Amino acid sequence: MKSNLFPLVTWGILFFIPQMGFAQAPNLGMSSDFAVFTSVGAFDNLGASSIMGDVGTDVGAFTGFPPGAFTGSSHIADPTSTQTAIDVDVAYSFLVGVPCDTAIAVSLGGGQILGPKVYCLGAASTLTGNLILDGQGSPNAIFIFKIDGAFSTSTFSNIVLVDSAVSCNVYWQINGAFILGDNSVFQGTVINNGAISLLEASSVFGRVLSRQGAIDLHNNDVNNICSSNPPLPIELISFNASCNNQNVDLKWSTSSETNNDYFSIEHCSDAINWEVAGIVDGMGISNILVNYSFTDINPHDNDSYYRLKQTDFDGNFKYYSLISLENCGGTLNAVNIYPNPTNGVFSLLLEESKSEVQSISIYNTLGMNIYHSFNYQPIIDLSNQKNGIYFLHVNLPSGTIIKKLIIKK
Repeated sequence: MKSNLFPLVTWGILFFIPQMGFAQAPNLGMSSDFAVFTSVGAFDNLGASSIMGDVGTDVGAFTGFPPGAFTGSSHIADPTSTQTAIDVDVAYSFLVGVPCDTAIAVSLGGGQILGPKVYCLGAASTLTGNLILDGQGSPNAIFIFKIDGAFSTSTFSNIVLVDSAVSCNVYWQINGAFILGDNSVFQGTVINNGAISLLEASSVFGRVLSRQGAIDLHNNDVNNICSSNPPLPIELISFNASCNNQNVDLKWSTSSETNNDYFSIEHCSDAINWEVAGIVDGMGISNILVNYSFTDINPHDNDSYYRLKQTDFDGNFKYYSLISLENCGGTLNAVNIYPNPTNGVFSLLLEESKSEVQSISIYNTLGMNIYHSFNYQPIIDLSNQKNGIYFLHVNLPSGTIIKKLIIKK
């Protein structure tokens, strides 16, 4: 008589095999190259901190380098920091929207072992001792921790990665301050809504990125190993733009190229909605200085942002630093915001006849309209909005003037 035991046992084994479904990682945009960054806040270092990756702040002072050192670039209140602030905000909002797999206690560590999931912690949380993240044999395993409050770690705390887990797939969305205890080792990308304090001799393998809040370093090591995708084989040594009557001349140079198919020149007026202005072929392979140029004959009438995208023959691409120009067209009169940054209440100063204003709109970095008026308003109150970057649109018969607005309470 034929036994049915084997099929039953087989189905039983299959039933109990855990099914791993990995969450989607956020798109970090230009912030992916940063090791330490805050959108709004002072950035200060004490001691001989060592950072591998870019550093910067879009709004705030930058001090402590030297004695600190970094291997990447610093961006302080420049077009790259502006775009990075937008990208940090978008990534944070994305993580907020990721649904939870499991709600866990706010006390992490003590040898706790967790697999790849989206974990939600409903209040301010702590880490003591060791937290072990188990990749279960997959280097693509993604861990997301959503903490609805501040997050701090004890002295000598550690995050340990085992069984193929990698730091680049660990994300911490923290709705508050982040404090890393003395001599601790932390893994993953922190995107928080508050201050960042790395206490004495603590280390981070990943990134610490803040939407708003000061950054304090104290003899730390921060290594953005998450820029693990090697940079495309091109050495860009300059990228500049200048007004030429009502056109914009863009020039850039490379010192070496390998596998370089073409460059795309992208432009926009708000640092959000990018369009391709033109394409320029690359040299493919070169080990000498190569100069490139492109003229944008259709620049925006107001502030214009430009960025360079390089694509290789395999379809891989990389964006380079942004640059901006003010009103090459010269057809619109000025709009000024005072004060800016503002606590939410500001005056709108307009050289154009105020009766010419058709409407005023204000958008957040996600493109949502948070204010609209059909006529000129000398004083605008946005005190109910959170800290961050916004874009003011003043619509006139001659065109639309767009200005960046920063709320910092």
